[in-house]
This record gives sequence, structure tokens and C-alpha cells, in this order.
Amino acid sequence: MAKNKRRIASGIPVEPDAISLFDKAKSIGGSATCFFNNKGGVGKTTLVANLAAELALNFGAKVLVVDGDPQCNLTQYVLGDEEALDIYSEPDPTSVYSVIRPLSLGKGYGSKLPIRSAGNFGFDLIIGDPRLALQEDLLAQDWRDAKSGGMRGIRTTYVFADVVEKAKELNYDFVFFDMGPSLGAINRSILLAMDYFVVPMAIDIFSSWAIRNIGSTVGVWQKELRTGISMAEDPKEIPASTQSKNLKFLGYVTQQHKERGGYEDNPEDSGESTRRRIVQAYKDISENFPGQVKQSLGKFYKDPGFNPHLGDIRHLGSLAPKSQSQHEPMISVRGTGSYTGLRKQAREIYRGIATRYLENLVV
Repeated sequence: MAKNKRRIASGIPVEPDAISLFDKAKSIGGSATCFFNNKGGVGKTTLVANLAAELALNFGAKVLVVDGDPQCNLTQYVLGDEEALDIYSEPDPTSVYSVIRPLSLGKGYGSKLPIRSAGNFGFDLIIGDPRLALQEDLLAQDWRDAKSGGMRGIRTTYVFADVVEKAKELNYDFVFFDMGPSLGAINRSILLAMDYFVVPMAIDIFSSWAIRNIGSTVGVWQKELRTGISMAEDPKEIPASTQSKNLKFLGYVTQQHKERGGYEDNPEDSGESTRRRIVQAYKDISENFPGQVKQSLGKFYKDPGFNPHLGDIRHLGSLAPKSQSQHEPMISVRGTGSYTGLRKQAREIYRGIATRYLENLVV
């Protein structure tokens, strides 16, 4: 193997307290978490891939990641270019679409999951598929049936809950779902299948609006589905563990981009007073986040006294694009010079987020 392709060790030893948290989380018997924000550009896919890699490579967790975004950004990130080309050159690759396709044909749930390895990241993967978007209408139509107690609609709505149940039977410690930035039918089915959700956010006014949307919409969906199940003729067809799901909020991660100091590309376009206003607005939004999160998502808190802030992801310069081009997690990107320091920062960031994630799981 060429020297410039040498694999970089994935991280730093795990402290005993963090190992204890991990052992407690494992004893729960597996948990399913989706990473969701109906606003795009908040670093969601990067967070999912790198947190899953941290847990898999350094904690030794058995992790399954499901790419539920028809844009397939996570799949493109974690698989090598040649592997992705080979997969998507096939006429009918096994993917997340393979999970839902049998339902649309009236065949019920599939018998096994289309799992493959994302080797560099240490976790297993159900790859994304642009064809998943074609099932949006099916999920939307059957949702109406589910709300009125129709078993077909309830089974369709719970298609991703069946994925979670099968993953737990395979003894995965964690099941992570990456999702597109919408409040559509696909994401509704994913959210209703989860034990927990995490909200990645940028520090901007649009993320504030997004958490309000999530808080108001998800609660309505849960209530409508419970009503439908109560009206169903034979709800025993759905496992009791699935019916009893009660989605909980596990926390949020703030994605910090370049320091806000005005209009960076054309500073002449912005006077000093405008720059000060931008910086102050940025500061105000950041300081108000905890209160806004509690107001919008407090009803989903796992514990009234828990700390929902899982951490901040600082701007790491060229490390993210380098990670994407190498198809390696940030904690093991190959490179010297500035990459040595950036890689060290990434290890500290994702170790901190992983530890806080585990703390909130076992609280």
C-alpha cells in the first residue's frame, strides 16, 4: 500500500467513565435515533457519519446507519467512489428502497435487511436510493388510512419500525437514521419508528423556526397514529414494542461555521454598523437557543432536568471536504501539517458529543 494511503489510527483511548456510560447504554438493548432538521445545510449527514464512526471505531459499538435521504449524501460520503459507482450501476441495487418496495407491491415487510459494510467508518450501512422519493405518495396515501384505523396504512407507516426491530434482533447497539430536510411522508414514517431524535442546528434564525415546526408537527403525528391504532380491528398484527414507541428528544448539536464578522466576500458592501448588527444578532440567537429548544421541544424531553445540548461542532477548515474526498471519518483523515491539529480537534469534538449522547441515553 502506498505511503500516502496509510490508514491513520482512529482516535484516543476511551476514559473509564465513558466506557461505563457505553456499557449502560448497551444494557438498554439497542436504541434507534434519527438526526433530523427540516432546514438543510446544518451538517446533519456529517454529524451522523462521524458520531457513528466514533462509537464504532473507538467504543467498539455495533452500529447500523440507514440513509433515509433520497439524495444519498451519507452513502456517497462513506463509500468509496468505485464501490458507489459499482452499486449504482446495477439496475436494481439493494438499498433502503428494497425495504419499502415489497409493501408497495402488497407483499408485506421484507424478510431481511439489505446491510453492507462501510469499512472505513466501522459501521454497517443500508445505502440510500433516489427511488425512495417515488414512495412518498404511497406513504402519504396510506397515512390517511392509518389515521382512520386501517391496518394496511398502519403497516405501511411502520415500515421503518420493522427495520429497527430487525436491527435489534441482530444485536445492533445503535441504529441511526439520516434523513432529508423535510416534514414529508418519508420522514414522518422514520420519526414515528424511532426511540429518539437529535436535532443538528446552525446558529441562525431559520434553525429557530425549524425547531418550532418540529415541535408542533411531530406531536400531532404521534397523536393521530395512536388514535388510528386504537380504532384498528386487529392491532396485534403490529408488535407491542412498536405500538408503545414514544419518541423522545435526546438533544441538539450546534454547527458553527466561520466566525460572523459581516459580509466576508465583499467587506466594502457592509458598513461597521451593519457588521456589528450581524455579530450581535448571531450572539443573541446563540444565547436564546436553550430557551427556544425547551419551549418547542420540552414535551419530548426524556427527563425534565436533562441537558439537551450535546455539543458544538466548530468550523474545521478543509478537514470536512478532505474527509469526504478520502471517504474517511474526520478522526482518521490522512494528512500532515494543519491536518494534524484539525484531526485532533475533531477527535475531541466527536468524543465529547458521543459522551453526551450516551449520558442522555442512560439518564
